[in-house]
Amino acid sequence: MSVQTTMSPEGWTPPACAALSRSLQEPLCGTAPRVRGWLLIEQPGPWGRDRLRQSRLDPVLGDALAARCADAGVRPVLIRTRERRDVAAGRHVYLVRPGRADGWAERLLVRDDRELLDLDLDLSPGVGERLDPTESLFLVCTHGKKDACCASFGRPVVTGLGHRDGRVWESTHVGGDRFAATMVCLPSGIYYGRVTAEAAEHIVAEHDHGRVVLEHYRGRCTDDPVLQFAEHTVRVERSLLGLDDVIPLSATPRPDGDTDVLVRHPAGTDLVRVRTTSAEPRLTACSAGVVDSPDRFEAAPPPVRRSGS
Repeated sequence: MSVQTTMSPEGWTPPACAALSRSLQEPLCGTAPRVRGWLLIEQPGPWGRDRLRQSRLDPVLGDALAARCADAGVRPVLIRTRERRDVAAGRHVYLVRPGRADGWAERLLVRDDRELLDLDLDLSPGVGERLDPTESLFLVCTHGKKDACCASFGRPVVTGLGHRDGRVWESTHVGGDRFAATMVCLPSGIYYGRVTAEAAEHIVAEHDHGRVVLEHYRGRCTDDPVLQFAEHTVRVERSLLGLDDVIPLSATPRPDGDTDVLVRHPAGTDLVRVRTTSAEPRLTACSAGVVDSPDRFEAAPPPVRRSGS
């Protein structure tokens, strides 16, 4: 596939990755990145491309924190409100272990940035104030220096949602620039893509009532992409929207290259045979000019082998 470009006085400019993804009708399901844990750090803008080293944090501290997070398998994310709150008296920090019944989020107030290096990134609970299960956090990526699509599509979503008592935050990169605007719900770990301001209102309301919105649903960061796709397939086949109605249990590779995924739901378990292929090369992040061949999933017929009513 040839990627069309437009010319500018400075040279060529690639097409916006989000617009290209939409034009190709790229499926959203099965695209949430795996994330073991989250470290959310309040840092008013501006944010540079390298979130920990170019966003007005001490770059030496940023280097050390990046190394610690990489070793622990924790994703560091900078967050801010539209009002750009003054953090001189301390910055809000959240530690999050994503999950279904076992997910949790804790809030701390860090008054000295050096305390960030002392945080328990093994994510043992009890470090901060535990958020009530009804207080889900909603991150919307607006990291324009990482990818212009995130700022263009993300900012209207944040503006439309408002602060909501500290539950809605702008964030740095969370994964999937081409699906902007992207939203992450924590601690459930649910990812949404191609979110508009109107859709965001619906997503937040449904999430608070314990339901997913399949039109924008990418999957959960706790599951591998093939499991995310199988979960989505069963949800569609059985019209199940409850947050924890559908749980992928296991994935078994087959000799023919497909994967059998066992999925639990309220009526029993189903088997989904997932076929993985590579899509044609395409632009997946416009600011970096990244061209990749993302995985493409499809269910081998029949889509679901039912073992429950």
